Amino acid sequence: MTKRIMNYKAKVLTDLEAQNLFRKFAAPLFRAASSPARKKAAHELARMLWVALITGPDIEELVFQELVKVGLDAEGIQAIRDRYYREMKPAITEEELQALKISYKVKKE
Repeated sequence: MTKRIMNYKAKVLTDLEAQNLFRKFAAPLFRAASSPARKKAAHELARMLWVALITGPDIEELVFQELVKVGLDAEGIQAIRDRYYREMKPAITEEELQALKISYKVKKE
């Protein structure tokens, strides 16, 4: 049995390209933020989830565990989890994710 190796070159992103991807990723959270305080909280949460996206499933789970420690209830955490997996994560293609990992120098999982 032969093993297929996917060999494609992901490009290194410019800072502006990475920022644009972050905005696309975070848009579902930002749309839901209706006040300056909520916008600030949404940005902080988006940054945490962005790191989780780029670093992988173990960190994703750790982020959701940490949300319990900051006082979010189970319903709120589930709403964030649903938005992350249904809207935010799919907004970034596999090619874009690989380019982000290269740009941020993330070691392979």
